[in-house]
Amino acid sequence: MSRGQSYFITLIRNPSRQNHSNTPQIRTLTVEPSSRGSTEPKSDEHQALSYTEMAKTVSTIIRERHRWQQTLVSDFPSFNFADPLFFRQMLTLQNNNNNNVMFSLCFFRWLCSSFDYKPDPVSLNLLFGALLDAKAVKAAKSFLDTTGFKFNPDATLLERYVKCICEDGLVDEGIRVYTLLKESGTVPSVQTCNAVLLGCLKVKKLDLFWELHKEMKESEADLERIQCLIHALCDGGEVSEGYELLKKVLRQGLDPGHAVYARLVSSFCKIGNYACMSEILHTMIAWNHFPSIYTYQEIIKGLCKNQKQREAFCVFNDLKERGYAPDRVVYTTMIHGLCEMGWFGSARKLWFEMIGKGMRPNEFTYNVMIHAHLKRGEVVLARELYGEMLRNGYGETTVSCNTMITGFCSYGRADQAFEVFKKMSETGVTPDAITYNALVQGFCKENKVEKGVSLFKELKALGLKPSDRTYAALQKMRDLKMSDSCSASLNEILESVTHTTVILG
Repeated sequence: MSRGQSYFITLIRNPSRQNHSNTPQIRTLTVEPSSRGSTEPKSDEHQALSYTEMAKTVSTIIRERHRWQQTLVSDFPSFNFADPLFFRQMLTLQNNNNNNVMFSLCFFRWLCSSFDYKPDPVSLNLLFGALLDAKAVKAAKSFLDTTGFKFNPDATLLERYVKCICEDGLVDEGIRVYTLLKESGTVPSVQTCNAVLLGCLKVKKLDLFWELHKEMKESEADLERIQCLIHALCDGGEVSEGYELLKKVLRQGLDPGHAVYARLVSSFCKIGNYACMSEILHTMIAWNHFPSIYTYQEIIKGLCKNQKQREAFCVFNDLKERGYAPDRVVYTTMIHGLCEMGWFGSARKLWFEMIGKGMRPNEFTYNVMIHAHLKRGEVVLARELYGEMLRNGYGETTVSCNTMITGFCSYGRADQAFEVFKKMSETGVTPDAITYNALVQGFCKENKVEKGVSLFKELKALGLKPSDRTYAALQKMRDLKMSDSCSASLNEILESVTHTTVILG
């Protein structure tokens, strides 16, 4: 049985929760003040009113004064700021007025450090909840780390915390709290379980995803869980299993959403399965999910990558006829595909069409066209386009220089390529392995062995890796006339690669 089939979960409504009495409990706290201790004075109407007014005053001071701590102590020397009831009033006021919850956190920390303040569980839960409401994830984490869970956070708040922390990418922390919830006897909600799984997908921890999902299998699941599973199967290269899972969901009359269709389309494009890709496209349209421009971009990119540029061009033209407006990325992808196929006229037409629609070519688009000109031997046009690229604000980079160098070397102009190479050091552009390999092969192609050998030595000295084509190009030079020193260097190079091949098998 495939992973997709074995992990399919029948959707069950009404998720249940249960607590076990023989395990530690996470308390659900109320906001009623305690009447047993003397630390919380009885709250009559007059005191509530005075606390409300005082909370407004303190909030204004905290918000407007840089050294608000000194101001509070000097202006209100006899006021009991450490009264839990007052802190709750402060928190309520700031939340109701949409003030920054960080003011409340700063006030709380000041109380803890400057007074004999022992915060009660209700106040701590209120502050923790306010931090979650504000999506202040890092502050909420720091708050929990500081208090060490000593206030027995409400289970509902902890579930919200797990969701927030996983959404923020701190999956390990989310899993830690999720585990604590389970150990305390709380059964996390389906939504919390899904948040943990989504977090694993977000940080590409597939093994952890399946491990946690296996533990959750007997719990209730919803459509979001199925979406997680399909994404996980695609991430793990099990696209066909993901498609089978989609079919099962559809047979139950459920719609997994646009993102699932788009992900499957993209995944099938990458592996070249265009029959399944086409099926999913028709299915998503039938369910009133019309492919986005990004989905079509993935299709065109996949077709071009798998040497199906003609089909990609048909999709591109059909895209425009359907009223879509291809963006610069789609145009660039199609221009590159046409150039690779040798349809330079069509590529050039799209180039000007893109510019005519107000889309400025990016560095990659320029490099594609420059390479195409060089491939056709149109050196002057390539240089003109390169200059235009620089004038339009795209500085010289390793990629752009490599485009020129590779193009020159491929068509018997190694000396011109070497001029670009020398200019790289003058302008602070760092050559890479592609640069050196192209130059060595270019000089060997023109039987300029000494320059090729010299650049090869430089390549090795920089710790870069020679390509197989570079070694093959040097091998062809063995029978040519050259100086004794150059011949010795060449033999040493070729013998070293032969020795390495023998050792490594």
